[in-house]
Amino acid sequence: MANFNDINTTAQGNTKRLVKSVPEVMKSFKDLQEAAYKDAALDTKTKEFAALSYAIADKCEGCIGAHVNKLIKLGATRDEIAEIAGVAIVMGGGPGSVYGGKALQAYDDSMENQE
Repeated sequence: MANFNDINTTAQGNTKRLVKSVPEVMKSFKDLQEAAYKDAALDTKTKEFAALSYAIADKCEGCIGAHVNKLIKLGATRDEIAEIAGVAIVMGGGPGSVYGGKALQAYDDSMENQE
C-alpha cells in the first residue's frame, strides 16, 4: 500500500508536468480553484470537506491527499475527516468505505511528517 506522502509527491510532480506542457490550461484551472474555494456563503474549510467527500466517492487518491493536506492547514481534526469519510461512504457505497479509509491514512501519514 502506498504512503500518502509518496502519493502527494507523485501528484505534485505530475501537476508540474502539466504546467510545463499546457500552462494556459493549468493557469485557468488554478484560477477556477481559487475562485471556487474563496470564503463566501460557505467558508473554505467547508468547501474543502465537500471536495474531500467527492474525492473519496470518486476514488481519486491524489485528490484525497491534496484535500486532506489543505484541511490539516485549515485546522481539521482526524474526527472531522472520519465523519466526512462516513458521508462519502453513504454516497459511494462499498468503494467509499475503502477510499474513506484512505482519507484517514492520508491524515495519519501527513501528521506523521509533522511530528
